[in-house]
Amino acid sequence: MKKLKIIVLNVLVTLLLLEGGVRLYYALADDVPPHADLAVTREWRWVKARMADGKVNFDQRFVYDANVGWRNAPNIDVTPDRMGRIRTNSAGMRNHQEFAIHKPAGQRRLMIVGDSYSFGHGVSNEETYAYQLAALLSGWEVMNYAVSATGTDQNYLMYEHYGKPYRPDVVVLGFYALDYNRNTYSFRDYAKPMFVPMGSDGSLQLTHVPVPAPEVLIDDYRSGRKQIGGWHYSYALAVFKRALADRIKRDRDPGSLGRRTLTGIMERFVASVRADGGTPVWVNFPIRDILDEEESKYRAVTDFAMAEAKRLGMPVIDMEPVFREQLAKRPEVKTFWRPEEVGGHMNAEGNRLTAVALRDLLQREGVLK
Repeated sequence: MKKLKIIVLNVLVTLLLLEGGVRLYYALADDVPPHADLAVTREWRWVKARMADGKVNFDQRFVYDANVGWRNAPNIDVTPDRMGRIRTNSAGMRNHQEFAIHKPAGQRRLMIVGDSYSFGHGVSNEETYAYQLAALLSGWEVMNYAVSATGTDQNYLMYEHYGKPYRPDVVVLGFYALDYNRNTYSFRDYAKPMFVPMGSDGSLQLTHVPVPAPEVLIDDYRSGRKQIGGWHYSYALAVFKRALADRIKRDRDPGSLGRRTLTGIMERFVASVRADGGTPVWVNFPIRDILDEEESKYRAVTDFAMAEAKRLGMPVIDMEPVFREQLAKRPEVKTFWRPEEVGGHMNAEGNRLTAVALRDLLQREGVLK
């Protein structure tokens, strides 16, 4: 019995030393404490930075939105360093021109939702695939409602809350492999909505809405209604739990959280667009590792998304084989991406190739008739 007590005491002392060591590390580091949910850690970092500098506003390119977290600021004309000229209309679309809410008789419209690849991060409006596609589609209005740093959940909700009234005939959702991970977190660059699979049928529940305004979120911490860290939980255990949770959220295997969440969002997107009389279209964008690797490390994600899109009856285009083929045929081009040190993403030529591939897909599928 005495030996057992000594063992238990040694274990407790070890755990206390471990907890103390972890707390000391985070007390000395210029960082917030760990939390089992990476989204909470991201929120704490965001709040800590804003409480230090007193600024609660977004980058001038974005505005807070209770439905999707953030979206493009309206009526901007800015040229950030090495980012191309960005212009938006009064609705926050990346378009020079305005569009009437009520579609004129006989007018055909194509709307794009997606993240920074579809927004055209790093290139000017005229170089985005949205603008280049508009030049290829005679008689069509092409609206770009893509927003940088967003997930597929936010892309679908952009259409649901803001795209529907324009009654687009075609809605293109541009999917980037990393969006797979973004869908399983409630905070990235800022707070965002998050769908959670519920029950055996895989149905989704929308959580973390309405998204709190920045000044409200900061006041929650200043007032003490929320706090960063504390003594009510173990930092050491939080580190372990977060590693486990991240593994679950990043899992790409069949039946994983990421797959179930993406499937549910895609099903909602398809059902909503079709109910409005439109045609949903899916575009997969590759990560630039295809420049150096025979197979992208995210291939399982894009293969799964492609398979689900086809199962749901969407016209689908995967840009990875298109890029690979063109890089093999035209070695003088070298790349379809901008340099990594300025944010990567597609350059003007990559956007042009996407526009042509998308136009060809729509023609093959008879969508343009």
